[in-house]
Amino acid sequence: MNIINIIFFQILLNLTILFFFDYLIKLINTYDVPDNKRKMHSKPVSLIGGHIFLFNIILFLILKKWTISLLEMQIILCASTFLFIGILDDKFNLSPYSKFTALVIVLLVFFNYAENVIIENLEIYGHIVNFEKKLGLFFSILCVLLFVNAFNLFDGINLQSSLYGAYILLYLFLKNSYFEIILILIIPLILILYLNSKNKVFMGDSGTLFLGSIISLIVIANYNEFKSFKVDEIFLLMFLPGLDMLRLFTQRILSGKNPFLGDREHLHHYLLSIYNYKYAIFLIILISILPSLLNLFLKSQYIIIFFIIFYFSLVYFLKKNKLNN
Repeated sequence: MNIINIIFFQILLNLTILFFFDYLIKLINTYDVPDNKRKMHSKPVSLIGGHIFLFNIILFLILKKWTISLLEMQIILCASTFLFIGILDDKFNLSPYSKFTALVIVLLVFFNYAENVIIENLEIYGHIVNFEKKLGLFFSILCVLLFVNAFNLFDGINLQSSLYGAYILLYLFLKNSYFEIILILIIPLILILYLNSKNKVFMGDSGTLFLGSIISLIVIANYNEFKSFKVDEIFLLMFLPGLDMLRLFTQRILSGKNPFLGDREHLHHYLLSIYNYKYAIFLIILISILPSLLNLFLKSQYIIIFFIIFYFSLVYFLKKNKLNN
């Protein structure tokens, strides 16, 4: 079945999900309950973002009659396993260490069967760093885990991770990615965006682990297998969640805190302490997408340096104003 027909059936599926939404969330019965500490919503919100992706993935595979490339199937299976781990985490609140161990095992299995995706070298502004196989495997797993965790931490306020995820999918699609699944994810993401804007659905760990893993695996595959990305381009595309996570983890460790435990020190918390929600979300998305957009036109190594300095200067300014308030 061609992609146009698949999209038509996808639209019908997501309209059906929307029509039976109240029944569906009661059936799944997984909610994010406010704790009056770091969570900003006032009533329980359904965590079925991952389920919405899952329904669409199943429909895609059925309509394609499983006739997709081996690599695309491997990526879908790996990301879907991440999704199921996220569902368990949303439901039973897994410990960070058990979840981390499970994700590492899944990635070890994936890269064992998809060896051609393992990162073999990094080309950075004309300089090439080659990896031995074991080091390349370690680095590939590390890259996926870093982005998945960064994307998970980035899911802090309504529309933030959904809009950022939609931008990356669109970017990958326009880069002539070799994976049809990119286009298939956009429609369920639009539904999640709509429901999230109404405060009816959160992406949840199931949604962020799935979307974060499938994005990172597709980017790695495009970089290593199809040579359609450069390292600086990837860095700037994933710039804000990654840098915010690095700052948060470093800050928590230096303060003697568990780096995996949440707090109200994210960039969006700082922005919300000064600006209203609409202005804060506009600034976050603008800062998220501007580095990669500028890189398309300027192609300068100084873009990375500029945005790193800009990010830490912004955090310093916002934190100082937050403390003064």
